[in-house]
Amino acid sequence: MIPELKVYLSKPDGSITWNTDWISEFESPWSIFQKIQFTNLLNKRDYFHLFGTSETIKKKTIVGARNHNLYSMPSFDDNRFINILGFSLKKYNSDVIKNISGFLNDGGMREMQEIFSGNWYWRKSLTFCCECLIDGYHSILHQFGLFQQCPFHQKPLYDQCPNCSAKYPYELFKDQTYFESTLTCMCSHQHKKFNRGVSLNTHWKAYRSNDLSDKLAIQWLSLNQLQKSNLSSVYLYPHTSINETPQLLKFYLNYIERDTTPDHYSVETSDHLKRINNIPYLKGKYIRKNNREFENINTAKNHITFFSNHQNIVMSEFQIIRNSMFSSVAKHLRRTILKKHKSCIKRYTSVIKTKEGMDIPICPYASAYVKWKQKIMKIVHFYDVDAIPYSRTSFCSENVSFLGYLDEDPIFDIMNSYLAKFPTKKSNYSYISWLISHTYSYLFLHLFKLYLTDSVDKIIENKDLTLKETILAFSFPGKLSDKVQKFWDQNNLNHFFSENELICPYPTIRSKRRTSNEESFHPMQLALNRDRSHI
Repeated sequence: MIPELKVYLSKPDGSITWNTDWISEFESPWSIFQKIQFTNLLNKRDYFHLFGTSETIKKKTIVGARNHNLYSMPSFDDNRFINILGFSLKKYNSDVIKNISGFLNDGGMREMQEIFSGNWYWRKSLTFCCECLIDGYHSILHQFGLFQQCPFHQKPLYDQCPNCSAKYPYELFKDQTYFESTLTCMCSHQHKKFNRGVSLNTHWKAYRSNDLSDKLAIQWLSLNQLQKSNLSSVYLYPHTSINETPQLLKFYLNYIERDTTPDHYSVETSDHLKRINNIPYLKGKYIRKNNREFENINTAKNHITFFSNHQNIVMSEFQIIRNSMFSSVAKHLRRTILKKHKSCIKRYTSVIKTKEGMDIPICPYASAYVKWKQKIMKIVHFYDVDAIPYSRTSFCSENVSFLGYLDEDPIFDIMNSYLAKFPTKKSNYSYISWLISHTYSYLFLHLFKLYLTDSVDKIIENKDLTLKETILAFSFPGKLSDKVQKFWDQNNLNHFFSENELICPYPTIRSKRRTSNEESFHPMQLALNRDRSHI
């Protein structure tokens, strides 16, 4: 259950103008600081002097995102909050965040390399409800990525000024950087209008739990420990954009009820999979290459060690799985969405042009398929896609990853998540194989979708493997002997392919045939033509 506000309240020492009655439930530190600024005309340095730790107070300058972060608040001393405000602000903020997301996989606050890295489920930009700001209130619930609307007013949340579109970071920012005064943007847009002639108590409207009106938000905030424990077994695809996946909250709540249909498909490991022991097979298959014992593999980092043959054995098997899944997906596409465009693909890879060398229209389906295959197979020239066989023998760790970015590749992230829970010895290699094969199949289809929409260039350039508005998740059981389950938005892909039909420049069988004024400008064909001309 969510912590009760009254437990964190005491009596302020009166050193500043303040009243604990101005504090609402779920109120964010940013909102509290705005109220303090309004009633006491403080600047940023004053906040650190009043509420900072002893180390923070000694600093001449306080810079860096870590010091200004309002999630972990590492530069603030909660005892000072208790004495001056009569409110354990840091502890209350931490406990609310922990109870809302701490039970989710990767849902806790973390710091990496001494720089606060944020939290997957919490927004980096200040996100607010306009009606709440009119009352001088901002809630920590507005920052939670699973909530797409205000839990109090059921109105859209915004992360930029409605007048000038400026974005505000969710941090203790410097005066005159984003706001010219309390709740007033630098463009002079007033998120809240103040009447200086009235009592301070009338400036702030109190918000309580009873004011919550969003049913999904109420259900989430009411989760019991057993339900939270069940959700902790769900491992979301590591590059999911939480803020851009509005169906995620409903998916999690449906998972608790064990009802993921009809919005999502699911599949789980079969009973016979747990009885399979792949290790003797692998030892026998690679006996000529390595006579040493098969050792434990518990991190994906070990998987990509080039100087260990026994680890490369497993990676070689993963490469075979990857190749097999890619072949299956490619065959599926050729039999379905590309069924009427096979000749278009042949036209494209044969580099068909007019005899004068003028380009002809390219079918968008053919272009998407060839570029998709070229990227995954790592073929330099698009016209060689159908000419070079897909090698299944040479081993390279990059050929196991989804797109070759080993540091960020989701395949290794997902393997790490499973191995962290179930360190492998000899019994669950089959589960890992099942896990990555299902991941490959979904990601290959997702990448083809991106090529169809021409949005893949930016994604590839930025090395970003993010899923948006779609869900890919796995459920890892409490015991190794239990089943692993996969969830995905198959409807999302099916809807896209059926509703986003592109225009092919060759709509009829006759138009797909090569005309007398067309010929191949494939480099190999040009070389053959030159050889014939010398005979």
